[in-house]
Amino acid sequence: MYDCFYPDDVPARQPVPSLHRRCLRLSACRGAESQVPRAESALRALGFAVERRQDGSLLVFDLSVHTALSLQQRWPELIGQFEIPPLCRSHPNIISRTNSPASGH
Repeated sequence: MYDCFYPDDVPARQPVPSLHRRCLRLSACRGAESQVPRAESALRALGFAVERRQDGSLLVFDLSVHTALSLQQRWPELIGQFEIPPLCRSHPNIISRTNSPASGH
């Protein structure tokens, strides 16, 4: 007996939005544009989750701060920016007394 799966039978994996994941953004400074594809291929070979952005930068996901720093040292000609998701997400339609426009604070 064989099991056959058709693309419609398998639910598509929902990607996690990048703003909810720790990531290192690597972007090229002037004259170092050729380093981004090299970094991308090396990071993919090492098993990192990466995403190429439309602006030419590269996002590397789910890193610790120490790993991000060591990657930045590996490619010093790239500009690195480490981003973490907010720890406490407030509900968009809840305004506290201290930050409401009417409170004057």
